[in-house]
Amino acid sequence: MSGLAKVLQQKGIRVSGSDIKESPNTKNLQKLGVEISIGHDKDNVGEVDAVVISSAIRENNVELKDALDRKIKVYQRAQMLALIAQGKKVVAVSGTHGKTTTTSMISSVFEKNNLDPTFLIGGELNDIGSNARHGQSEYFIAETDESDGSLLNFDPDLLVITNIEADHLDYFDTFEEIQKLFTTFVGKIRKGGKAIVYADHPNIKTLIPFIDSKVITYGQSRENEYYFDSYRQENFGSSFLVYRREQKLGEIDLPTPGEHNALNALASIVVALEEGLTFKQVREALAKFSGVKRRFQLVGEKNKASFYDDYAHHPTEINATLTAASREKKGRLICVFQPHRYSRTSLLASEFGSSFDNADVIVITDVYGAGETPIPGVSGKTIADAVLESNGHKQVAYMPTLKDVISFMQKEVKPGDLVLTMGAGDISSIGQKLLA
Repeated sequence: MSGLAKVLQQKGIRVSGSDIKESPNTKNLQKLGVEISIGHDKDNVGEVDAVVISSAIRENNVELKDALDRKIKVYQRAQMLALIAQGKKVVAVSGTHGKTTTTSMISSVFEKNNLDPTFLIGGELNDIGSNARHGQSEYFIAETDESDGSLLNFDPDLLVITNIEADHLDYFDTFEEIQKLFTTFVGKIRKGGKAIVYADHPNIKTLIPFIDSKVITYGQSRENEYYFDSYRQENFGSSFLVYRREQKLGEIDLPTPGEHNALNALASIVVALEEGLTFKQVREALAKFSGVKRRFQLVGEKNKASFYDDYAHHPTEINATLTAASREKKGRLICVFQPHRYSRTSLLASEFGSSFDNADVIVITDVYGAGETPIPGVSGKTIADAVLESNGHKQVAYMPTLKDVISFMQKEVKPGDLVLTMGAGDISSIGQKLLA
């Protein structure tokens, strides 16, 4: 929502908004001149032409009811994004994991090559300190959200699909419903458009026959049109060779670790090359990519221990990030994980169990509910127990509160340790407190 507010304001539209509590996002918007009210009240709406709501807003919300009573047009967030995208060349990035980083890389490559795109991302680009920007060119680059099906508001020219896995099962009853959503989405690609897909993923392989548009595949297998190999990682960066079919295009040096990020970069390379940029232009732009906030982000160092923070909250994401982190550690890798949503914790408990194998010490907090009603018998201990059952990991501790975690970590962390906080809730505050 904050990114949408920024783009609308940069388009010259007067924007106001409200949130239930103050946050860095609300403060940032206020600095930019957006009128922000803390708390929901019908008087906040005022004289406006439209109201935009997020998926968190319920029918009984006083501001929504006031807008409907006064016949003010109400849009879902994705509906407003689709309106802004009208008349633009839309690059939509979708998938269960990697959307934010991939969208950020595409936006950064286009920006650094003076293509002046409009972009909206689910995270903050470090080099510009923002998650959105209104550009003057034809390009509209957006991270699209499968969690509530709202991605179907878009009709993309280029559709990137990074992967498809079971998640958001609080909204979808079955994984088959998620597959059906993506089958519908690929049918919305505009005439002459392209689907750029990670074809090494089994769930994408089964989707490809349903795509009527041109399909461009990428991955690590040589069966793909674009692929990479010779991956190397050191000093929190990575390098790899990129091929198109049998042609070696060249080497990419990425200031971001992890093979999962090499795949994200490869998707951005494909988009850029398909839109006419040269490999040299893309390579030089990616070499300057400064990352995304809360994606393996260095928080600081203290007593020769380093503290990182990451948004990972799904088993696949956790495994990928810990694999990358384990290649960089000098001492132990200590992971502090805050589960996100009771439904995800319950439904993916066994998958969580095997996702922490690369950590030396694991601390699990209680669940960050994100507004969900607690499920009896489901807590952070559910995951801690699953880790123990999965591989007999001895260094696993369940500590319900962040206060408990901080007290433990102050005694536990030793010189050379790499501490990684992970989760989509408020876990990122721990690193700052330990560094204080």
